[in-house]
Amino acid sequence: MTSTTRPAAATYVLIDAENIDWAVSNVVGRKPEPQDRVQFDRLVAFCESRFANPVRCIVVLNARGEQLPDMMIGFVRALKTAGCEVVLLHGRPEQKVVDMGILKLLEAIRTSRPGASVALASHDGSDFAAALRPLLEEKRKVTLLGLREYVSQRFREFVPAGLEILDLEMDAKVFQRPLPRLLPIRVDEFDAAAFL
Repeated sequence: MTSTTRPAAATYVLIDAENIDWAVSNVVGRKPEPQDRVQFDRLVAFCESRFANPVRCIVVLNARGEQLPDMMIGFVRALKTAGCEVVLLHGRPEQKVVDMGILKLLEAIRTSRPGASVALASHDGSDFAAALRPLLEEKRKVTLLGLREYVSQRFREFVPAGLEILDLEMDAKVFQRPLPRLLPIRVDEFDAAAFL
């Protein structure tokens, strides 16, 4: 594949859509319905309002072969309409192509986009935490987007080093309806009237 030079973004938002869908399915206890899923136009708007601009949102997907499955075409079109770029990858069955793609993107940002901020939408600390460390050591703005009860402890360990963790529902408000989460509330933030 030929390399093209694109204008640099100030912030790169890398989205592990399968991992986010996994967390949502755990919350709702079934395969998520469209109303349960992340609304990517809302996510793009949140990122553009929260992070340094220009923002580039990149969703990495496993195409599972050289031909895009029919069932994915509508989703890919919706992502593009929402303002996301889509990276469609495939590989051998044992390869975690989405994780590999995100790791390559993180390394390319680190080496080719000095000073760029990074937001990662994933809960998968075992695959991505080590790749965020050098960005934090360079004092870059690094943010994790996810459902906070599913965020890996490996990510949480980077909070003292500057990692910001934002909740997709509470902070970014990217869902059409409230998720039935079992989420502890900080007592200082507890709104008793909401339970009356």
